[in-house]
Amino acid sequence: MAFIEFDTRNHFPHERADAARETCAAMANMAPDIVDDGNLSLSMRIRLLPGVAVAAVECSPLSVSRSDRQLGDGNDDMLLFLNPGSPLEQRAGADWMVRQRGLGHRGEIVCTPNSGCFALNERAGRSEFYSPLSKCLLIAFPRQRLLPDVADVDRALRQPLSDTLPLRLLIQQALELTRSASPGDASDAERLRLSDQLLDLGALALGATPRARARASARGLRQARLKAIQADLRVHAWRGDLSLEWVATRHGISARYVRALFEQEGTAFSDYLLELRLQRAFEQLTNPRHARSTVSAIAYDAGFNNLSWFYRAFKQRFAAAPGDVRQQHTETAQA
Repeated sequence: MAFIEFDTRNHFPHERADAARETCAAMANMAPDIVDDGNLSLSMRIRLLPGVAVAAVECSPLSVSRSDRQLGDGNDDMLLFLNPGSPLEQRAGADWMVRQRGLGHRGEIVCTPNSGCFALNERAGRSEFYSPLSKCLLIAFPRQRLLPDVADVDRALRQPLSDTLPLRLLIQQALELTRSASPGDASDAERLRLSDQLLDLGALALGATPRARARASARGLRQARLKAIQADLRVHAWRGDLSLEWVATRHGISARYVRALFEQEGTAFSDYLLELRLQRAFEQLTNPRHARSTVSAIAYDAGFNNLSWFYRAFKQRFAAAPGDVRQQHTETAQA
């Protein structure tokens, strides 16, 4: 999957403003109005998927506009502006504004953390970022792909996107796709799946037609839920009290549904969790920084409450006992 990065920190201070203007013009045919050239900070991470572009932007105070003159490029993409900030950031003033004819009630919408707005690239507009470090996710969909799936485009333009499950999943997926250049080896089928998933979530966040809603429930929403749960497990797998019920409650769904999400991927919740814990134990056993930690301490740190079960599972997974793995790695490092 193509990945493009720009960061003013990679340029000399006196070159940053010009570099930002050139990049915005080249990537989106937009013109930035920079409040303070000398203190400009702007980073962009852009993931290109089949028919969909996802950009994560962080910037110091500035505005970006698309004028009537720039509309001549014929780009009629439909845009989702998303604010990925947290509630804590909301109190710190992390909101920003999008201005365009037809938006809100006065041609403008303020995007607070965990909200967003819908805009049309075929209309002139302006995005204004106020805080010392604003965060914005921008997803561009081809008009012919998204338009048939939105029940009421005018209504979607008039109001901010509310904090719904599809919107939260869309923000999370966009953040994961733009976090780093990997995975660059995704198959064509995987890229298409991700593109369809974003399309489904975008339509649901905007208000999908009945047909699009039914398709998304069977495709994009299920995949996004699974991705969200897997991401959560990668953070909390080491909790000894983590269970299927704990995860289900945390995500507002039934334990049976969580189990079904993993089964549709050809695995099981318990197997996925076990693999995360075994990998953590393996990494610590082979890391010199944990050389003084006992095997039992490493097992407990990885989330295992039963040492006998840990030893059996570890040996079955890596064809060696934990102590043997540690010894082999130590001997290899010393050779």
